[in-house]
Amino acid sequence: MNKICAFCGHRLVLDGEVKSHLNTEIEKLAERGFTEFYSGGMGEFDKMCENVVRKYKRKNNEIKLILVLPYMTVAVNRYGDEYKRLYDEIIIPDLGDIHYKRAITERNKWIAEHVDTVITYIRRDYGGAWNMYRYAKKIGTEIIEI
Repeated sequence: MNKICAFCGHRLVLDGEVKSHLNTEIEKLAERGFTEFYSGGMGEFDKMCENVVRKYKRKNNEIKLILVLPYMTVAVNRYGDEYKRLYDEIIIPDLGDIHYKRAITERNKWIAEHVDTVITYIRRDYGGAWNMYRYAKKIGTEIIEI
């Protein structure tokens, strides 16, 4: 069974040491047998995490980077080939019949429920990243704080 890690952090990254910490944590996870990494694809933190995972993919072809979207986007339809180059897979979970404004929140909950570990970059106690962090903690998902 694959071990799965997800990323959860604020859009803006203000700490210059984050990438160094990510390298260390993702390397440790790869050594622990983690092979799938879920990204929501939103903001600097997710992009930073994705780039670190891509680096490890070059060393270990079992590692997969998976984009988890709350819904289909125009960009994915229009630039599908680019997305296929960047990600091994794109998942759009069935979130039921919800208003699109709740879709990101519900997608974040879905991610927290379907992974073994979440790497977080949380610097304030509000917003989508904070809510996902709290939810993951509440349901007992392992959390690695950067």
